[in-house]
Amino acid sequence: MPTIQPTRLRTEDFRTQSAAWQLLTRDMDAGTVPHALLITGNSGTGKRSLASLTAQILLCTGEKKPCGTCPACLQMATGNHPDALAVRPGEPLSPKEDKGKKTIPVSDIRILNELAVRRAQEGGWRVFVIEQAEAMTDASANALLKTLEEPPENVCFMLLTDRPDALLPTIVSRCRTVALHPWADGIVAAAMRAQGVPEQRTAQILPLAMGSVGMALTMAQDEGYWALQEKLMRHFFGMERRSQIPAISDEYRESRGDSDRIFDILEDMVRKLLLVRLGRAPAGLLDAYPPIWRKAAAEADYAAFVRLQDAIMRTRKMRESAVTWQVILEQLLLKFMEERSQWSIS
Repeated sequence: MPTIQPTRLRTEDFRTQSAAWQLLTRDMDAGTVPHALLITGNSGTGKRSLASLTAQILLCTGEKKPCGTCPACLQMATGNHPDALAVRPGEPLSPKEDKGKKTIPVSDIRILNELAVRRAQEGGWRVFVIEQAEAMTDASANALLKTLEEPPENVCFMLLTDRPDALLPTIVSRCRTVALHPWADGIVAAAMRAQGVPEQRTAQILPLAMGSVGMALTMAQDEGYWALQEKLMRHFFGMERRSQIPAISDEYRESRGDSDRIFDILEDMVRKLLLVRLGRAPAGLLDAYPPIWRKAAAEADYAAFVRLQDAIMRTRKMRESAVTWQVILEQLLLKFMEERSQWSIS
């Protein structure tokens, strides 16, 4: 069965994150824990880590919670606590359900409801985490709602989502919300250093991670991302003549399946130029760009970068049309070439 994933984060790591978390820790210290929590926030802001930490505190049998050394904490660290269970799309609890689905079936929620009314195996709390709670089907949501309306004792449901508006208002109203916000760059950088990410790579990632520790660590470990970024830099920003466009587009002939990633990286690269132009990022952020684009970031009208962003957006939409992939890329390359031709190196 899916288990609650352990976390290395500590209670103090979240103290600057949310006033609601501080209130929750006080309640846990006092033994008055809400029966349902709605943990919201963008991807990578620590929803699963906070849920895991909350579960550790509730299930810990030591004096200072979580102590990290009691049997319950050791079980949580290995994902083997019998009173902690997670539900997530694609990993159904019932063997009768097909794996890989993008929804949470009603059978999963019914299993949680059945477990919730049983006595905890360790005699304390039962903790259930529902990841991507917005993926619950209508039947699943209604089944959960019935339990939230009459919650059993010593049971805590934690619903994690970056789309609280997609949940039933009646479910939201029965939960205490803990909203997480993007982390400060210093905290994201510290998390990367703790994972051994080189300082140069950390400096490259911080402007792109948008306060998401999870996104930053994923990018740091994804060598394919950096190889593709280098390739796009060489082709979209390094080309000097229109005659190069057909040969460049030919290199991406088999890349249509990776188009979202290509467009995401190009948008990030254009966004860096705009941030420097607006004075919101240091010029050193553009060290890898050709000189003519660094000049653009110092002198070009802001509208130039908006035009490039619009061109990328239009290209995304064209991808669903009958226009061939290479023609789509050639049109985007041409737009970059047109903007580049507006500036010259003196």
